[in-house]
Amino acid sequence: MTAERDSSIEDVLARLRLSARGWIVVDHWDGDRCAVGVAAENRPRQLVYISTFNRKANRYYFECEAPTGDNPTDFKTTDEGEVDFTALVAVMEKHLGSK
Repeated sequence: MTAERDSSIEDVLARLRLSARGWIVVDHWDGDRCAVGVAAENRPRQLVYISTFNRKANRYYFECEAPTGDNPTDFKTTDEGEVDFTALVAVMEKHLGSK
């Protein structure tokens, strides 16, 4: 990523303990300091987009994305919404799985 991430995204990434769950950062949003993608290590195109832009503390907008073809832009959104941290983890575990 070329731009420094907003502290709200850095905080959620730290709380998620990515490596312990087998997840990685997949960052397709270079210009957006308040957004990041997270995917399973073995399925980098199945991801959860997380945004903290214009959200209260401990509130996150998410989109679950699943690939529909070979190109990186071939995907569909399977779920989306605004949740707190506990619900975000549940959504991510359902969509990405974990170790």
